[in-house]
Amino acid sequence: MPFIDSAGRELASIELGQVPVTAPTFQLRERIGYVEAGASPEHITWAEAHIRATEPLPGNRTDLASVPLIFWSLIASYGRQTAAAVVHDSECWRVRQSVLPVVDALAERERIDRAFRLGLRELGVAPFRAWLMWTVVSFERYQKHSTSRFVAMLALGIIGLLLVVAGTTLAVTGTPAAAALIALPLASSTIGGRHWRLLVWASYAGALMLPVAVLQVAAYLPYFAIENIVWALVDLPRRRGSPVLGPTDVRNLRRVGS
Repeated sequence: MPFIDSAGRELASIELGQVPVTAPTFQLRERIGYVEAGASPEHITWAEAHIRATEPLPGNRTDLASVPLIFWSLIASYGRQTAAAVVHDSECWRVRQSVLPVVDALAERERIDRAFRLGLRELGVAPFRAWLMWTVVSFERYQKHSTSRFVAMLALGIIGLLLVVAGTTLAVTGTPAAAALIALPLASSTIGGRHWRLLVWASYAGALMLPVAVLQVAAYLPYFAIENIVWALVDLPRRRGSPVLGPTDVRNLRRVGS
């Protein structure tokens, strides 16, 4: 029973309100909690209910899993991961608002990000997807709390990814150095110390997901362009004082003319 409701029972539903209705942001109506497997029941991490508002500010809302719209067909913003994402959002905001030294804030976020990954697995999220989501939030913790560390870890991750891509490309041509290039990120990940897993995932999972992401963007961009062109053609005349007539308007004009 890793996730519980406000009464301490096994979580059966998550009460969310979409606020405002035109934005992909939500407010938690009833608090939910997470108990890590093997931990005592009193060690509950709560995501408290948000204070109701028509325009909730950061910290008083959640965007569920923070996945860019363009990649929703790969990992949706909601689903099995919702409970873990809501608790993770709540905990991350708590750390951002606390006055902690950078080292302590990163350590706290590391614990929260690990709990997020474990929570995902306990909710039935597939292992690869859970670790991939953990990789993203792990880089995000550096971005939020230490720009220098973020740049360093991101650079190492990108270099590792490029080495894997280059090694894989050379392997197709039978180049002997291909295996060494593919294995190099595994050896260089030791630069990250105890964070070596993050660099390994950034390198190998990143290289695996790169063509998938490129194809996803290539498939989405034409639709995005068409959508915005049509949007402009329909809405711009309204802004210029020339409203586009709908079916109701046409019927009314016919009545007047008759």
